[in-house]
Amino acid sequence: MLIQKNQCHITRTRENCDCTMNTVNEDLCLSASTLGSSSVTTQKEYTDQLWFEKEEGVFCVTLKATLPCYKLDCPSSLQLPMCALGDTVETWFCLNNVGDLPTFFTWEVPAPFQILPTTGLLEPGLGCKIKVTFEPLIAVIHEVEALCWYGKGNKQKNSINIQAAAKCAQLLVSIKHKGLEDQDQEGFQKVVHFGYVSVGSVAERQIRLYNPSAVNAPFKIEMAEHVLTKDPSFSCSTSQGIVPPGEKKCLSLFFHPKTLDSRAIDYFSIIPSGCATKTLLQVVGFCRGPDAVLQHSCVNFHWVKLGERREQTLWIENQSDCQAHFQFDIDCQESVFSIRPAFGTLAGKTRMTLHCAYQPTHPIISFRRVACLIHHQDPLFLDLIGTCHSDSIKPAILTPQHLTWYRTHLARGLTLYPPDILAAMLKEKKLERDEDGALILPIEVCEMPDIPAPHRRADLSRIPDPPLQVTE
Repeated sequence: MLIQKNQCHITRTRENCDCTMNTVNEDLCLSASTLGSSSVTTQKEYTDQLWFEKEEGVFCVTLKATLPCYKLDCPSSLQLPMCALGDTVETWFCLNNVGDLPTFFTWEVPAPFQILPTTGLLEPGLGCKIKVTFEPLIAVIHEVEALCWYGKGNKQKNSINIQAAAKCAQLLVSIKHKGLEDQDQEGFQKVVHFGYVSVGSVAERQIRLYNPSAVNAPFKIEMAEHVLTKDPSFSCSTSQGIVPPGEKKCLSLFFHPKTLDSRAIDYFSIIPSGCATKTLLQVVGFCRGPDAVLQHSCVNFHWVKLGERREQTLWIENQSDCQAHFQFDIDCQESVFSIRPAFGTLAGKTRMTLHCAYQPTHPIISFRRVACLIHHQDPLFLDLIGTCHSDSIKPAILTPQHLTWYRTHLARGLTLYPPDILAAMLKEKKLERDEDGALILPIEVCEMPDIPAPHRRADLSRIPDPPLQVTE
């Protein structure tokens, strides 16, 4: 206080003072350009009065002082949303430093609640967002008190009353677009049939998860333990997830078979969080490969004049939905037979035309059995036969019937004997003919005559009667 007069008398009166106070002398003289101060010591806040007496009169000056302090501000209570067992909910609130000094803070809260950050430093006038998480393990209403310690030596505290309810979620599993072989009874093991799937292809089925409860329904999907040790044929698009309250979620199951003509069975477990019962899901699938067929098993070019070329067509068809890769084993350049194209790919339920050609170089009969190799299928066989005539040489014309007799005689062991021996045995009634005209041993004949057999097969054109009819 600066007094411009020469001299004044100061009187102090103490009213409603809640703290200790020390003053200077009761009478204080202030000269011009001199500042008078009163030395006081307080803990929080205090007030006092100074009376100034002068010749002109008396006036009063009120004194008030506040020492710096620590003070944090936060809500007194907090209500978190309802939460499912095994799930987590969270909320945020602000912690503000409304005091005059920077201070460290530390939170203490019992399980199943967590507060982040648990410790920190706040400058005066600043605040920070605090996150509270709730992860319940039992379905009850939880109510706890969270304490925030701060100030010098962490001796001051604020408290928050936190409440949250935990509930056991429910999850209903059903099969989407249920087929005739599917089993979807409630309370029993569910069965999903994929049917027949082509090898190398992928089939998809879906299941539906419905959450009728008022909280999120977390879940996870596990395969049977024995499946984890091998290369599985089944897979799921999701290993874990959450179905919101009152909503549905569709999951895709995939079947990608790897073994031809096999049946695959595996198991999935759909496990909700908390105390809900898990659902066992059986998946069944069958694997099939391509089904390629030829229009004919034999292509007969009849007879062709030497130097000419004859061509015939036939088709190869894939009767399955699976893609078929084929290749004819006929890559020899010296062969009188050729097939175009010699290899290719057939999509499901499609047909392709093949061009077979015969261009002989000698007047002889020609026969070749060509294997058609098909990926994931047994091979097919195509017989190519033809006869070449020149002006001077006209061998007997080879027909498909000759091939049939030859294969029958080969199975009966008769091709080891020359045609003249077989003709003599037929004349002596030691051989007979079956209904197809092939040679056969009579029932009463147990052994063949002791005739040395040659070490070569008989010529197809020299099979005895029925005689070969040469036609031109």
